Amino acid sequence: MKGQKVLLTAIGIGVTLLFLQGGSVLGPMGAALNVLTPVAAAYLSMRFGLRAGIVVVAVVSLLLMQLAPVYTLAAYLGLFGVGSLLLPWQLQQGQPWSRAVFVSVAGAAIATLAIAVVAVLANQGRFDLLVGQVIQAEVDQAMQIYRGSGFSESQLQELQEVVDGMATFIQQSFYGLFIAGVMAIQFLCLAILQRLKRNDYQISGVPFASWRLPAGLIWALIVSGFALFAPIEQLALFGRNLLAVLLPLYFLQGLAVVSSYLQRKAYPPALKGLIYAMLVIFNPLPLIITGVGVFDLWIDFRRPRNKDI
Repeated sequence: MKGQKVLLTAIGIGVTLLFLQGGSVLGPMGAALNVLTPVAAAYLSMRFGLRAGIVVVAVVSLLLMQLAPVYTLAAYLGLFGVGSLLLPWQLQQGQPWSRAVFVSVAGAAIATLAIAVVAVLANQGRFDLLVGQVIQAEVDQAMQIYRGSGFSESQLQELQEVVDGMATFIQQSFYGLFIAGVMAIQFLCLAILQRLKRNDYQISGVPFASWRLPAGLIWALIVSGFALFAPIEQLALFGRNLLAVLLPLYFLQGLAVVSSYLQRKAYPPALKGLIYAMLVIFNPLPLIITGVGVFDLWIDFRRPRNKDI
């Protein structure tokens, strides 16, 4: 058992580094692996205890200190490292999975804020300028990957325009998008932990098909929507960032409605997986599912309907 733990921990360290640097190692397709970065530490924590996960996060952090820019280490700890420990810790305490995700996202946000404050004070700069520098560094890295992937010069120019526009949007909505990104990563990590659990550990909480957001949260969505069109830039910025957090949550509630429907159908697992992938990828399906999540408060799509005989 001990030998297996050591072997899997070593593999977990290597896998974490591969996922974290997937874009640099495997090109644009490998960049998608980035979202799987916290899975190894979280899984080892659930299976062997929190110490195994701490070893993975600590060793990866030490290696990044030696091999990567400082902002890469900060991004790893904020987006992946802290959450990969807080999520399994909460689950091991018997907390329901929804609360565990909330705590892990909140902890990651606080840790990232602390890292940012230290960086700003150390450089005697401004937080918005620091964010701009980090985003620009990511843009430069993305373009470097694209240049090494065989794109023509005209295609690279088009990609540059798209990436620059996306960078501007990200900088304007950075706070909300960061929280939404951490939240998406933690939900994905949780889903993978659920698939891998077998009899090694337990995850508490209501089934996803029955999960719903607090009813009062709809007022925050309404306020953020009105704030988006306010003539005052600060209010519009507030609305934009709040929507960036709330809309993915209602998208998840819409997926829960779909999951409830699919559970009543005898579809094979492969077909169900294909349906979920289509709902996430193909426009305008994500918007429709988000709308389903919002209106589920009033319509209650999951309520059994009486059928006329």
